[in-house]
Amino acid sequence: MTRTPTSAGPEIEPAGEDVSVDVPPGPGSGPGAFLFSTREVTLRTTGVRTRVPDASPGSVGAMAAATLAAERAAGNPDPLVVGAVGFAPGEARLVVPGHVHRTPTIARQEGDAPPAPPLDAPPSAPASVGTRWDFRAEPPPPRYAAAVRRALEMIAEGELEKVVLARAATLTAPAPLDLAVILERLAARNPTGYVFAADVTDPDKDAAEGPVTRTLVGNSPELLAARRGDLVVSHPLAGTAPRSPDPDEDARRGEELASSAKDLREHALVVDRVAERLAPYCTSLEVPTTPSVTRTASLWHLGTRIEGTLRDPAPTSLQLAEALHPTPAVCGEPTDAARAAIEELEEFPRGFYSGLVGWCDADGDGEWAVTIRCAEVAGRAVRVYAGAGVVEGSRPEAELAETSAKFRTLLSALGLEATP
Repeated sequence: MTRTPTSAGPEIEPAGEDVSVDVPPGPGSGPGAFLFSTREVTLRTTGVRTRVPDASPGSVGAMAAATLAAERAAGNPDPLVVGAVGFAPGEARLVVPGHVHRTPTIARQEGDAPPAPPLDAPPSAPASVGTRWDFRAEPPPPRYAAAVRRALEMIAEGELEKVVLARAATLTAPAPLDLAVILERLAARNPTGYVFAADVTDPDKDAAEGPVTRTLVGNSPELLAARRGDLVVSHPLAGTAPRSPDPDEDARRGEELASSAKDLREHALVVDRVAERLAPYCTSLEVPTTPSVTRTASLWHLGTRIEGTLRDPAPTSLQLAEALHPTPAVCGEPTDAARAAIEELEEFPRGFYSGLVGWCDADGDGEWAVTIRCAEVAGRAVRVYAGAGVVEGSRPEAELAETSAKFRTLLSALGLEATP
């Protein structure tokens, strides 16, 4: 493994053009509906040719590879697996779609959101959300702050180095939500992100409870793993600061993040672990010595682009992503101790939040983003998620503020300015 001052490296090129004559309808329109849009290419699929069977923890990528091999042997020349994998080991909603369409992404510009949503204008203050939208936070801010304090005690006692604690909020709109509008707004908020919509309906549980379609939507700033031939790329993020509308203050916050000892220590922990997990699969690995500062509409992030040349035979993109998941950026360190702390301190199941979403083809190429800045939409109900990394030196009020800033990406896409 080599560490380099900077590493622009070769770009992952967009996949080939059309692989089907059928253009699917809008995202969330039926079983298996899926959208994954980068700044260069947009992948849309619809229908289900076959579902990837449930797999034991650590075997999701292998099961997907076997399913793709069987599809190719059955005469499907260019099969794909698309979908999402949850935070919990083994949880996944992956399918081989019936129809696939790839197109170049129309250039995204910050601020390109539609002028107004086709929704009743929601209120602007948290206290009045309930007048038009039902609202429930898990946990409420005081209990989240208490969980952070308990996590800091665990760190001081030597039980773990870091743990990521999340919050969730469930909002119910007065009318069904328009997924296309939400996705357009998400894309405008972060033009360089990974915009996604994935059908995560449980075909057994949800069918038994009635006609429910659950769609995971979001715009992730973080690439977990991409593979193109023998090239693998990961771009972990850790270390965050809120943006400011004042240009001078905004620049100061970015500079402060770049020099923050706490955030640099948190970021190095994530980068070291990603590099350590990729190294066995690579003949060479380039890891910049210092992170770059990246931005979305709401947040500054510390990020490091890691590139490697894969050994032959190479794992698939999904197998690589599965080997990296969960990184300390969404779980903590050590992993097992952090998972145990999350189970003790969080008050809700994460589901597909802080998992991965993306695609993999039968040759093993593909892209998988971390499912952050995301929400699950079912009819009029929206469940949004946000987390913050707790390390030595963290302050409960700062971590609460960080989760609020992260909520803002999804709330603004809904037309809500209030932050729970």
